[in-house]
Amino acid sequence: MDELVVGTYEGYLLGYSLYTEDGVNKLKQTFATHSHTASVRCISVAGKFLASGGTDDKVIVLDLKTRIEHTILMNHDGTINTVAFTHGGTHLLTGSDDGSIIVTRTGNWQMEKLWKKAHGGQPVTHIAIHPSDKLALSIGGDKTLRTWNLVKGRPAFTINLGSKGIVLPTEIKFSPGGDRFSLISLQNVDVWTISKAGLEKRLTCNSKPSTVQWLTDDKLFVGLENGNLVSLTMSNTQAQTYHLHKQRVKCLHYENDKLYSASSAGELKVWSVSDEKLEEIFHINASCRVTCITLNRQSHLIKKEPEVEGKESEEETLKATEQNSDSEASDVEGPKKVKSLKRKPGAYVTISYEDKDEDKPPSKNPKRKKRNKIPKNKKAVE
Repeated sequence: MDELVVGTYEGYLLGYSLYTEDGVNKLKQTFATHSHTASVRCISVAGKFLASGGTDDKVIVLDLKTRIEHTILMNHDGTINTVAFTHGGTHLLTGSDDGSIIVTRTGNWQMEKLWKKAHGGQPVTHIAIHPSDKLALSIGGDKTLRTWNLVKGRPAFTINLGSKGIVLPTEIKFSPGGDRFSLISLQNVDVWTISKAGLEKRLTCNSKPSTVQWLTDDKLFVGLENGNLVSLTMSNTQAQTYHLHKQRVKCLHYENDKLYSASSAGELKVWSVSDEKLEEIFHINASCRVTCITLNRQSHLIKKEPEVEGKESEEETLKATEQNSDSEASDVEGPKKVKSLKRKPGAYVTISYEDKDEDKPPSKNPKRKKRNKIPKNKKAVE
């Protein structure tokens, strides 16, 4: 059972789980929090942590097991436009209207890198992390595409998008394999190929594209402002169009042959994807204006109806937790008996520093350090 997590314009984070009862698909709300004091702009999930950024200049980190705030990061001085965990879950990258990109270590939540003027001081619009976790791409108000080396912890190269006829880029996303990425700008969706270091295909839509969701390295969905969805295959010049919502398609997420879509009016829909067909499974209205969605794939973190558990099942859970303690699943807390299990160092991304003052870890600045607010009753994960 997966859990759909939704961010809203009203500042709420909402959770929904899709389940089947008596042969009927149902969507049940699992949690609701109001941690942000203004609109939620972006969300990202890694392990048991969910990070959300908003127009209140805060990054809220939610513990998906306890469903309460784990920590609040207040290192930006402007709206948080983008948050992205590395695929290994070791770091969190955030971009803001203040023009900076910050790399934060997951667990102790200390800044490990600050690119203060990542896009020449202009707002950072969106960040995409490569599946290898070795590099990230960002777009911003300076109309450039910038590549960041996450192994060395420094910028790699810059592409002037204006010279290629691309203005006001709003979203960038990698394909599952990482060799392609999509870039939205005005009426166009451009597909770039990293191995060829250039533009591979341009799709011009009859309505402004709002978001892209890759299904495979060869196929992607494009959500439009008129409520339609365009299905594009790289090996095929013809695109298919589906009617998804009455209002603008605000965000999309694809997982396990299911497409999750949300409209700007708050309508949430779940679709079955197979053989070039979309079949609606369920829909519900969140009664809020949806701004972003993601999926919590760890079903053991989804709150279920209380049930009586015997001693035998508890012992089985303990054994399973011990067996997985050396894997990535060790990020998730097990029963109280195994909370003392020590987590192995699992840093996938290494951030190094040079002698320049700007490249020194910002966490050494006492003024910066005070801005990371961790509730006294919550301990940071080691």
